[in-house]
This record gives sequence, C-alpha cells and structure tokens, in this order.
Amino acid sequence: MTAIIAIFALVGLVWAIILATRGNLLLSCVGLLVATAAFGVYFFEFKLGGINLSIDRLAIVGLGAAFVVQWKLGRLELRPWMTLDTVIAIFFGVLFINTFSHDIRDLAPDQVPPVQHLINGYLIPLAVYIVARNLKYDEKQIDWFLIAMCVFGVYLAVTGICEGLGLYGIVFPRYIADPKVGLHFGRARGPMVQSVSYGVYLCGTMLATCLLWARTSSKWRWFILSLVPLFLVAVFFTKTRTVWAGCGVSLLVGVFLTMQGKARTVLITGMLACAVLAVALKSDSIMGLQREGSAQDTRRSVSMRASFTYVSWEMFLDQPLFGHGFSQFRRAKLPYLADRNVDLILESIRNYDHHNTFLSVLCDLGLVGFIPFIAMYLLWLRSGWRLARSDAPEWAKSVGTLGVGTVLIAFCQMVGHEITFMPFEQLLIYLIAGMNAALAYDFGLARRSRPSPPSSTWPAQAAARG
Repeated sequence: MTAIIAIFALVGLVWAIILATRGNLLLSCVGLLVATAAFGVYFFEFKLGGINLSIDRLAIVGLGAAFVVQWKLGRLELRPWMTLDTVIAIFFGVLFINTFSHDIRDLAPDQVPPVQHLINGYLIPLAVYIVARNLKYDEKQIDWFLIAMCVFGVYLAVTGICEGLGLYGIVFPRYIADPKVGLHFGRARGPMVQSVSYGVYLCGTMLATCLLWARTSSKWRWFILSLVPLFLVAVFFTKTRTVWAGCGVSLLVGVFLTMQGKARTVLITGMLACAVLAVALKSDSIMGLQREGSAQDTRRSVSMRASFTYVSWEMFLDQPLFGHGFSQFRRAKLPYLADRNVDLILESIRNYDHHNTFLSVLCDLGLVGFIPFIAMYLLWLRSGWRLARSDAPEWAKSVGTLGVGTVLIAFCQMVGHEITFMPFEQLLIYLIAGMNAALAYDFGLARRSRPSPPSSTWPAQAAARG
C-alpha cells in the first residue's frame, strides 16, 4: 500500500511541475471551483502529519504554488496598485484586526471557529482574486474559460434536475444522495449540498453559457442555446426564492448588455412582464413554497427573517462603529433574544447563524468594516459595467457582463443568506471580480492609486488582437 501511495505521489508531483510551469492558470482557477464544489471533505479526506487534507485543499495549495512559479518565470502580468486594491486592503485589514481583537476561543455550541470562517470565507477567495487579477488575458483565453464554465454548469444543471426528480441513484459524487450531509435535502443542491451556493454557481455558469452562445459560430449556437432550458429547470428545482431572483437578474443583465435595438426591448419587456405576473398571481404560493419541510416551515423561515433583522439592528445600535466581533453573532445575539418590546418570536433564531450577509457584516464589523465591504462590491460592479459598455473587444466585454451579473447574483443571495462560511461560496464571485479588475486596467478603465509606467505592452497587444 505504501508503494502504491508513493507511485501516485510521484506521478502527481510530475504533473504538478508541468502544470506549475506551463499550465493555464485561468483554467486552473475553474478547476479549483470544481474541486472545492465537488471534491471537498465530503468526497475524500485523509490525514498527513496530523493535518486533515482533501483534494480541494491540495488544489488551493497547488494553485498558489503555480502562481508563484509562473510569476518567477515572468509569465504573469503584475498590474500596478489601483484604488480598488486600496478598498480591498482596508476591508481585509479591518477583518483581520477585528477577528483577533476578540476572544476567538469562547464559542457557542456548534459555532464555526472565527479563524476557520476567516480562512474559508475570505482568505481563500482573496487568493483566487489575486491570481485572476494578475493573469494575462486574450480572446482565446476567455473563450476557453467560457467553455469550461459551460461544461461545469451543464454538470451542475443535470445534477440538480436528477435531484429534483428524485433520481439520486445516478448523481455524482454519491454524498449528494445522503440526507444527513449538508442542508436542503429534497431540493436541487448540487455537490455543494446547499441550495444557495449551488444557485450562485448555477446562475453564474448559465450566464457564461449565454455569453458563449453569443461568441460561437452559427453551427454551434443551436446546441448551446438548447442547454439553457437545463439551467432554468435546475434553478426551479432549487426551490429557493433568492436563486430565482438571481437567475432573473442575471438574464436581464445579459440581454441588456449584449443585445441592441428592438430585440433587446422585446426580450426585457417580456421578461419583466412574466416576473410581474408571476409575483401577482402566485405570491401566496411563492411565500408558502413547500420545500424539504412543510409549507408552514417555509412560512416560519420567512417570519424568522424579521427576528434576524430586529436583533441585528439592535446589536448594531449598541456597537455601531466596530461591531461585536467577526463571526461572533451566534454568541453575541443571545442577550438580545430576551427583548419583549417587540411582537416577534426572537427565540426562534437562537440556534441559527445569520440569514443576511449585509446585516452579518454590519453586526460583526460595524460601520468600519461594512463601508469598505459595500464599497468593494460596488467597485467590482462598476468595473464590470464600465468594461461591458466600453469600446473594448467583444471577448473583454463579455467578461464585464459576467462580472455585473455575478455581483448582482451575489447581492440577491446576500439579502436572504449568509454566504461566507464555505470556501466555494465566494470563490466564483472573487474570480470574476479579479478578471474584471485586470481587464478594466488593461483597457484604461480603472484608476491607479499612484502613477506608474506600464509594466509591458501587453494591454495594447491584447487590444490589437481583439
């Protein structure tokens, strides 16, 4: 057995060296998305020297090592410091200081340790952002990226449809079929075993598929277009309102930023009309949607959000500047549950983490952390919008459209859920944001914090090729 492990380790080392020196880091980032989503600790875990390891953790280390190797080989485009980078640095500085200025050992029952939350929810996505921000991009690179995202998305969509139809015998990985693993069993939840994060990836890859359709030759267009209904059916099977909203918003963004004239007007008008009719005619069904529990359970979940909002606001008023400490909500909220000045069942949220990312950040970090957090996302949104509406080549504008759609998809989820606990929850968002930041700089759309000469002629060459 030891000899077999040694052989596999040697082969893996050889391939790792090849990928580190000559591999495509953008496609490696997509590979990391797949690894963290489908090949994490639920799939396979082992110990080495007392450390728990899994395929996704090795993939993260491998991507970082490959980035350093290719940096030393001069194969990257290290871009100058920009205003956006300053905002990101401020937010992560506040996040880091706030985490370790509070007691990280006094944990509530079943609470995720703050350091683990910091690493999984923020530092790993930040590492992917740094990689994406400093890669070289051209038309071929982006086309392969969209193809990879399309393939990944089709896998997610087919998996979700199988779950929605109860065909658990053919899903992969097998842990998806285990009701004891993850959350939301009975809905489409994919390899993330959690319908919200699954929905972020499903909507993001669907938008990437639509952008690939716009860039392919006519002989492939009908085939790619036929894939979109798979995504829509899988989105429906998530039975998650915020995912439905993210799907609709991303499609609206895609139509608005990629189409022109009457076709755009007709499609947007039709989509909005369908959304209004659905809300007007099916509002009771939407609010009382029966998912893995009863309809009463769903209504209770909706009512609990009012309790979360009230408690969060009271906590913010008590600590408006610096908050109660990063990832301390589960413990810090307990004294507020005894408030009898409001007609809400506050005790119903005792054993739950937060259900709103915005309020979570506000309670944990106060205004000092919340303002740069919002500014960071708004700057990512602006970068994508400006890139999509610029005179850049179509391949670059497609990345801008994907950036706008991904941020809006994330906003839809953040309103109703806390999406910062697992590594895969923000990886896609940070990856697309890093790509947008890089291309916004390359095409003169980003503001630098300090003047500096261009590090190479790459942006001009990329523009000429586009």
